Amino acid sequence: MQKITSKVCMNGDVGVHGNMFGGRLLYLMDEAAAIYALQYTGEKRLVSRKFSSVEFHSPVKMGDILEFYAGNPVCGTTSFCFDIEVHVGGSKRFEASCVFVAVDADGGKKAIDWEQAPGRREQV
Repeated sequence: MQKITSKVCMNGDVGVHGNMFGGRLLYLMDEAAAIYALQYTGEKRLVSRKFSSVEFHSPVKMGDILEFYAGNPVCGTTSFCFDIEVHVGGSKRFEASCVFVAVDADGGKKAIDWEQAPGRREQV
């Protein structure tokens, strides 16, 4: 798994029980996943298509440093699939599988040029 980014759980991220809101964690995960997908594919326009197998393992608390990791890439014609995990202090707190799709300026699907993809070239 490749580290993408880190974030700190802040006061506005937690509910009355002191746990990070699940929706906030999903938002941050989507942002980190988009960074990985953009960097790996080299595409200018990608959209989130699907997040599946979403699993919360244990709560995130205010002040925790969340580390976002991605890996296990699968390259399709117009899509890019991979796993994403969130760790706190070396412990996995959240994981999901996701799919991003490359789109043209009008929002229609377009083929990904895997020959030019920065992430793909680094793996070869």
